[in-house]
Amino acid sequence: MRPAFPDWTWRAAFIAGLLLAPAAYAIFRALPAMTIDAGYPTLIIAGLLVGVGTRYAAGCTSGHGVCGVSRASPRSLVATLTFMAAGFVTVYLVRHALNS
Repeated sequence: MRPAFPDWTWRAAFIAGLLLAPAAYAIFRALPAMTIDAGYPTLIIAGLLVGVGTRYAAGCTSGHGVCGVSRASPRSLVATLTFMAAGFVTVYLVRHALNS
């Protein structure tokens, strides 16, 4: 099935915006320095955990938080609260409890 012409135009505009926005920003301001304070093993494990969590939760955090909660889906509400609680606990442990 071929996409309809109006469907193609907004998709092309979206991709163009993704590619051109950093260039437009760089014209007016210097791009911020990118730093990642974790090694490759940590990043790989984190990515795998995100994938596993997405699979178990039957969707991503944005999908549940934005679309599911706005539809008043009980499953999405529970998933979003679980994601948020896990994030709060993780930040507390990493920043306060483990760095004593």
